[in-house]
Amino acid sequence: MAANTVKCAKLGRELPGLDPNTPEGDQALKVVLLIAGPEMQNRVRENISAEAWQQWTDHMRMVINEFRLDPTSDEANKVLAEHMEAFFFGGATQLPGYVPPDRSADQNRDG
Repeated sequence: MAANTVKCAKLGRELPGLDPNTPEGDQALKVVLLIAGPEMQNRVRENISAEAWQQWTDHMRMVINEFRLDPTSDEANKVLAEHMEAFFFGGATQLPGYVPPDRSADQNRDG
């Protein structure tokens, strides 16, 4: 069964949503439920594409590492829920003290 199409709140386009009938989609929706509860799970299911979810998993790892979170703790879930809300629906929050890598040095070397 193909995933339904959603108007992705993150990417602003019609894209395939998370399909709960696939292992990946089912796991993603369970992660949302664990971190942020049933209301956020419904919002993600109805408004977030599989592509945006993949971007979130990378961002989530960065948040876990930057804040040195224990992913099994309730405190980590609170932090991750805030970042999930901001990432998908309100513009990504900046991590305190985070400086993105300088890609211009790589481009100058390669070019």
